[in-house]
Amino acid sequence: MATISVSDYRSAPELSGEADCWESFAAEIRGVLQRSFGVEFALVSGSQGQHLSDSPHVPHRDWALLGELCREVARRDQAEFVDEAGPLVMMAIPFAESDDLSVVAVGAFLIGTVHRPAAVAQAAALLGLTTAKAAEWIERQRAWTAEALLRAAEAARALWTASRRIAQLETEVEKISAEIADTYEEITLLHRLTNNLKLSKTDESLARIAMEWLKEVLPVEGLAIHLVPPAMPESFTPDSRTAPVLLTAGDCPLGERDFERLVQHLRRDGMEGPVVINSAVTSGQDWPFPAVRELILVPLAEGENLFGWMAATNHSQDGEFGTDEAELLNSVATILGIHSGNIELYRQQAELLAGVVRALTSAIDAKDPYTCGHSERVALVSVALARELGCDAATIKTIYLSGLLHDVGKIGIDDNVLRKPGKLTEAEFEHIKTHAEIGYKILLDLKKLGQVLPVVRHHHEAWNGQGYPHGLAATNIPFLARIVAVADAFDAMGSDRPYRPGMDDAKLDQVMRDGAGTQWDPEVVEAFFRVRDQIRRVSRQQASGKSTKVEPWF
Repeated sequence: MATISVSDYRSAPELSGEADCWESFAAEIRGVLQRSFGVEFALVSGSQGQHLSDSPHVPHRDWALLGELCREVARRDQAEFVDEAGPLVMMAIPFAESDDLSVVAVGAFLIGTVHRPAAVAQAAALLGLTTAKAAEWIERQRAWTAEALLRAAEAARALWTASRRIAQLETEVEKISAEIADTYEEITLLHRLTNNLKLSKTDESLARIAMEWLKEVLPVEGLAIHLVPPAMPESFTPDSRTAPVLLTAGDCPLGERDFERLVQHLRRDGMEGPVVINSAVTSGQDWPFPAVRELILVPLAEGENLFGWMAATNHSQDGEFGTDEAELLNSVATILGIHSGNIELYRQQAELLAGVVRALTSAIDAKDPYTCGHSERVALVSVALARELGCDAATIKTIYLSGLLHDVGKIGIDDNVLRKPGKLTEAEFEHIKTHAEIGYKILLDLKKLGQVLPVVRHHHEAWNGQGYPHGLAATNIPFLARIVAVADAFDAMGSDRPYRPGMDDAKLDQVMRDGAGTQWDPEVVEAFFRVRDQIRRVSRQQASGKSTKVEPWF
């Protein structure tokens, strides 16, 4: 039988299952046999018996017969002698990667030594050589025993099996390493996002962070997040989103109107959760977005509340999107949805708290109409002083609330005493003084107002220790209470009362200077004089009923 070349082997229809891996497979076998025996082997197809490659060390007179014997050796899956003549044997060693990829290596070996010319003639007949050529061939061979040959053959098979297993493990390790690297990147991204889940961060700022990080780990050309207003108008708070917002990163081919149309198009087709679309859909004539070749779209939701959609557009490596990319995008969208839900819940709770504060302030004003607006003015003046003293945003929020609520305890004061136009008796004054403790007890169970409590309780303490209710002195008085004390005194002295007009500016300034270091914290009084004009302007605007712009503290 003629030898089939490698190109024939690749193209032969009956051998197509073996052809793809032939070259690497044969090279591995030759390498193992070379290390084990030091000679080349001929190779025969284990499934078809075809003579695949020749070797100068393995001449033979009848490859057709030998091929059939090799098929049987492959079926038995063990090394065997398939032919012999005198001191010469043909040994076949099977190697199988799979049922479709099986090779039998054939080698010729000497058993013992050759002394008689008849033995050389027998070898020549088996090899298909002349006697002279056979003698030359025998001269070059190493002598083996039959047992040693079979043991060496099994050792070669074991070595090949081990090398194949090592190669498989190396491939698996590379695959696992790549998966671990991808998973690590994904976990790192999710960890970085969860570390940024602070209510001080808006949903838009976290969404931008998420898209920038996703660009680092996903093969995408563009990313987009479409944030929508709350579904129910009654859930709006003053700083709720009232119009859709489209955020993009990279090369996103969708504008806001296109994004809305895309979502409507897919939802019309029944899409509810994550969806992956590749060229099988986008190449169709009915796909209305020709700039979008590949797409992943996932909802930003928390429970039944939908806050928007996230999209990855167009694979950056001319590939297609799959479940791995969709799952990562969905995980990020889930985090963003929960964050948006928390922000909206916080907004609504804050609005509820603001309503409670406004109700309490209105109750104070209703109790003493002559001081109507006093709490609001004290809050605004306290904010101006706190800013001048370098307080941060959180502290300014607290002091604004403290100013609004500092006199809430007057709800518990007798109306006749509270509205008395003349001078109070000592007993009446002692009764008035209880409003600080009453206010503290009213607010005590409102955990959201915990930082306000020290101000409500101690805004009538004096720097020299002569104040009430606890006679605290100097820096033992809470800092914010010292600020509100100055703001409270300023508005009380400067406002008209039924029994007296408000002090003029010059007299009020003198009282403030005289009280620094005795009645009030001198540092706060110094801050008062630095922003005195601003304070008077804001206070008068508020007292006259003109709106004063106040930041949304809630």
